[in-house]
Amino acid sequence: MKKLVLIICVALISSGTTFAQKKSAKKTKKVVAKEVVAPVAVKDAFQQNFSGSEAKWSKNYSGHWVANFTKEDVKTMAEYDADGKWVATRSSYAGDRIPEAVSSTLRSKYPSATIKDGWKIERSDVAAYYKVNIQDNGVEKVVLINENGTVTE
Repeated sequence: MKKLVLIICVALISSGTTFAQKKSAKKTKKVVAKEVVAPVAVKDAFQQNFSGSEAKWSKNYSGHWVANFTKEDVKTMAEYDADGKWVATRSSYAGDRIPEAVSSTLRSKYPSATIKDGWKIERSDVAAYYKVNIQDNGVEKVVLINENGTVTE
């Protein structure tokens, strides 16, 4: 009798683990993101600054509207407040696409450096500048350079 109870227990335990490992054939639902539509004042301000550009809109953490678009093969983000007032523009550049004036200044100050990538940042409260990631003698650096060629680290 003890052997029979033991055999039944082993059979139940082994069958339970077998069924527990089966994958269910549930279908996953695709989630479609709702398209974000910016207010008319924001869209009008964007078209005045970047006419002819198609943008994908989103809202950032501060409640500003952000237009993501590509202009002349440069990925750009333009930020506006709810009234359509321009706040900032950030343009992303690959290392070989940094404007010549900026790259020549970096080459003269850091002759052995490799330019990785960078951004042109224009804000309503400060003059435009470039933020460039370089690698100089194995050390990663971020260099800030204004359009006049003045470098700050």
